[in-house]
Amino acid sequence: MRSTTSRLRPRWAVLAIAAVVGLVGAVGCGTGDTSSSRVVRLSFWSGYAGPVPTAMEAVVAEFNAANPDIRVDVNFMPWDVFFGKLLPAYGSAGGPDLAAFDSTHVAQYAKKGVLAPMDDWFAADPASDVLITAATEAVTYDGVKYAVPMTFSSLKLFYHRPMFEAAGLDPDRPPTTWDEWRDAMVKLTTDHDRDGTPEQYGMALPDHDAIPVWPILLWGHGGDVLEPDGSKSALTRPETVAAVRTWADLLHRKKVSPVGLAGAEAEQLFQIGDAAMTVAGPWLTAGLEGVDYDVAPVPSGPVRQATLGSTTSVALNAKASPEKKQAAHRFLSYWVSEQAQESWMKGSGYPSIRVDQNALADNPFVAEFAADVRIAQPLMPGVVEFDKLYNDVFEKAIRNIGDGDVTVEDGLAAAAARMDEILAGSP
Repeated sequence: MRSTTSRLRPRWAVLAIAAVVGLVGAVGCGTGDTSSSRVVRLSFWSGYAGPVPTAMEAVVAEFNAANPDIRVDVNFMPWDVFFGKLLPAYGSAGGPDLAAFDSTHVAQYAKKGVLAPMDDWFAADPASDVLITAATEAVTYDGVKYAVPMTFSSLKLFYHRPMFEAAGLDPDRPPTTWDEWRDAMVKLTTDHDRDGTPEQYGMALPDHDAIPVWPILLWGHGGDVLEPDGSKSALTRPETVAAVRTWADLLHRKKVSPVGLAGAEAEQLFQIGDAAMTVAGPWLTAGLEGVDYDVAPVPSGPVRQATLGSTTSVALNAKASPEKKQAAHRFLSYWVSEQAQESWMKGSGYPSIRVDQNALADNPFVAEFAADVRIAQPLMPGVVEFDKLYNDVFEKAIRNIGDGDVTVEDGLAAAAARMDEILAGSP
């Protein structure tokens, strides 16, 4: 049985907690906040829900103790509250000095001019050379870096070992190709009473409100959501259509997974043993104590092997004073240091943001998730309208196809047309 001592919460779950790290009292909020003391206070907002908050708090506390002239005050809030407050706060000449959020939002905020360029930090800090390449690519917009990568994780295939054994599959040899993966899903899907609803699903495949899994399936077949230059949709490319058709067939004909699953629902099906496999990140390990499971790389598709590289980054308020900017640069340099990353890995179970530091003896999952950096890639980096394109259009199309409301070809064609309108500037 594989287990971990970390206490993670699902990354896409809402974290309804507010935590303040540092001095007791009011949190310094906004670049206009001043203090009569010599201590430079940095307000730090996030809805980040990946590791237990205490893992982040521990790193910040270490920095505050080692840098008495700087005080970083962290404020966690639910993601919907975070994104609802962030732009209005920036617009009112306030907002946090530092903000951590998924890197897919960097381009959106950079275009609005609320984030400070960070190329000078990358040029000054030698550690920037050992940061995961996919993570630094994800914070780049229009050739400029607007944030510093904070966390990075690949997605892996989770599977129940006893279920593999019961289906005649070797749990020490998980599927490595799509053909093997499909065969395993079908064998692991059981509908003993033949009522059309399996008692056990071979796979739990989310299609909305989840960390993106479907793009991995497109990439494995040579397809994509957008063309490489980001100028138009890639949903009508033959490779993309073939990929979606393959998985839609598995859903409709083989019923290997329920359709219409949100991310939390897919993870729960795996946790309670109603699904034999799922694709997720290290946060899922927190809910699997006592479960005999293992993880493996996402199997290779007909064209290539790929997985998602999910990045959270820290951005600096564009209106930060020179004093606060200097203090923020010091904090960010500490965050990516070997010392801080070792504390982060131990406390969160996430891999290091550095490519030269991912061995952690007391948590083997750290190294396993770090190993897949070689096949991980960001989703739509530098695309300003990410939310509209992915959440509103792509996910909706996949759900409609999964529900059987439209054919694969018609659903993707309609989505592609709408994406091209958005990319051309239509509201």
